[in-house]
Amino acid sequence: MNKHKKTVLVSGATGMLGHALCIALEAKGHSVRRLSRSASADVQWDVDAGTIDAGAMAGVDVVVHLAGEPVAQRWTDGTKDRILKSRIGGAQLLVGALLKEPTPPDYITASGINYYGHQCGVGVTEGSPLGDGFLAHVCEQWEGAAQPLKDAGIRSVSARIGMILSSQGGALTKMLPAFKLGLGGVIGSGSQHMSWVSLPDAVRILLLAIEDTSIQGPLNVVSPEPLTNRVFTKSLGAALKRPTLFPMPELAVKALFGKMGIEVLCADVGVLPQVLLNRGFEWEFTDIKTCFDACLAKQF
Repeated sequence: MNKHKKTVLVSGATGMLGHALCIALEAKGHSVRRLSRSASADVQWDVDAGTIDAGAMAGVDVVVHLAGEPVAQRWTDGTKDRILKSRIGGAQLLVGALLKEPTPPDYITASGINYYGHQCGVGVTEGSPLGDGFLAHVCEQWEGAAQPLKDAGIRSVSARIGMILSSQGGALTKMLPAFKLGLGGVIGSGSQHMSWVSLPDAVRILLLAIEDTSIQGPLNVVSPEPLTNRVFTKSLGAALKRPTLFPMPELAVKALFGKMGIEVLCADVGVLPQVLLNRGFEWEFTDIKTCFDACLAKQF
């Protein structure tokens, strides 16, 4: 493991995960450069225009690409195009700039457990094949943008991230208003598996990938305990001391959210973090009750 202090360039640094990662990096003594379109950013880029500041990679040890159009919205043709292009265009721009460096930085890209499809069931690992669906197609291309790095022998990691639980944003904050009113309930059959990870553990896993140069290739960023939607729902209701009596049938999900609802809300994706398990990684939160209690106490 290489633990020397690094300079890390982060895209998506204003997002929930990116913001938490930057804080953690700086707390450990690493130097962070935030990459965005904002004039106040450390490094500026424009993915649509295909431009990035000259010298953006100078002195950088690791690039972490987290930026991308939110997935949790109704998918029109235009939305799907933005979801795809924001990720692939950004990755191609970073990879191109990175390859021009005399000593190219390591590259860590976010991806998703959607790589395995939306009906893969439980037990998939980093060695499992690509699945079906729009998001699987996005993940394949997102990760595939790093192929020139692999061909050049440059370390790259594809962090396939599950549902991140936090009081600061993401899926849980969208669920809480209904659940607090006692209007929560199982989605679809309730038997579909959900792969989750607490925000602190997601950050710790990315820190490991940044610092440990022996890690490369796909890396599942999830807890080792996937849950059914029914268990997840009942656990959240119990944490809030509210009933969960209002199910949302799959037909209603499709009517309200279209294809996004089927691929995201009704997905059956039970992912195992085999690479982390093999390395003896220790999660802070593997029990959903403990995680919900910490989220509701606004610990993260």
